[in-house]
Amino acid sequence: MVDTGFVLRPDQVPRYAKALQNDPDTGRPQAVEPNLAQPTKFECGGGCAVSTASDYLRFAVMLLNKGKLGDKRILGRKTVEYMTSNQLGPEVKNLIGNIDPTRADYGFGLGLAVRTTPGIVRLMGSVGDFSWPGASGTNWWVDPHEQLAVVFMAHSPGPIRWHYREVINALVEQAIID
Repeated sequence: MVDTGFVLRPDQVPRYAKALQNDPDTGRPQAVEPNLAQPTKFECGGGCAVSTASDYLRFAVMLLNKGKLGDKRILGRKTVEYMTSNQLGPEVKNLIGNIDPTRADYGFGLGLAVRTTPGIVRLMGSVGDFSWPGASGTNWWVDPHEQLAVVFMAHSPGPIRWHYREVINALVEQAIID
């Protein structure tokens, strides 16, 4: 993953996608914060990572393959199984839906959302799929049941990002035929 980090190198800045100047729904000015072309106070993986679609797809495929990428083992199989298992007990309410409604009713693994039940979440998929939305509109998910890894990159920082996530998910999932 040569194009993944927390601050853009100078040679990456021209390739960095820019958000639309105005939010398509509200018409209000918008910007992606923080500006990753400038150093941040600390490396915050929760909203400050920067990557390319190809780098992120390699990561997703590695998780889909239970820790292997090609012939190389990156993570142990049991580590990936533990990461992608719901870590919330039945008495814990996941509040991520308050911030991102596309992840409401998901469980939570180690650093990612995990689907624990069919049908009640906004996105199509299979029990056991896992994902994480990016702060500025990106999205990725892995559906082990379908042997599917998807990465979607966009700078859409406002509420429209939830719409794009639902549309991309529907387009991909409805294209699956047996």
